[in-house]
Amino acid sequence: MGEFFPAQVFKQLSHARAVIERHLAATLDTIHLFGSAIDGGLKPDS
Repeated sequence: MGEFFPAQVFKQLSHARAVIERHLAATLDTIHLFGSAIDGGLKPDS
């Protein structure tokens, strides 16, 4: 995942993923990024 996002955004995504996994680990199958995230528009702390 890290090769697709700037380092600062990757750090934010990693933290968000950790929270999601902590709460939904038993049922989590996929995390889907959409919108500006895949268009290169995701900005740090957005």
